[in-house]
Amino acid sequence: MGCIFLNKLIALPVAIVNLLEGNISPREIAFGVCLGMFFGFTPLNGPMTIFLFVFFLLFRLNRIATLLTLPVFKIFYVSGMYHLTEKVGGYLLIDADYLTGFWSWWCGLPVIAYMDMHNTLVAGWFCTALALSFPLFFVTAIVAQRMQHVYAKQYQHAAFVGWIKKAGSFLRVIHIGQKIKDRMDK
Repeated sequence: MGCIFLNKLIALPVAIVNLLEGNISPREIAFGVCLGMFFGFTPLNGPMTIFLFVFFLLFRLNRIATLLTLPVFKIFYVSGMYHLTEKVGGYLLIDADYLTGFWSWWCGLPVIAYMDMHNTLVAGWFCTALALSFPLFFVTAIVAQRMQHVYAKQYQHAAFVGWIKKAGSFLRVIHIGQKIKDRMDK
């Protein structure tokens, strides 16, 4: 039990150091953050979640950035952003008569028909996340590039980062030892 707690306690700093140190392009980090926003704004009980999860697994993006930003965007969504997305979806699906033809066509597409896009909340979060993803992508890519450039040399020599790297290696050894122990117990 204590080993699991230690693993969880050290896993986040290890993930952040690996994100900054890894040979990861700022574009991949930005795509990961944008997907984290899509996951964060999605009601997690619908078929759109499955679609986003497939996207998460198949496409080249930084999964650590997605997993680190998902809770942040979910907190925004739960703390009141869903009211905005509901209003946006209501306007797009109900009030905007000029979009009726588009929504009829869009919601009738083979895969999209099963994604609940006719629901005002789902259409609202999708359109809001889509609109916010363009500026978020570019801002995140610029910030990630600058962070990698500026902090790469500074944090490589820091004692804390060296400890985190050793702790990550130590956690891998503990994990392998736990697997061996589990197999021997069977």
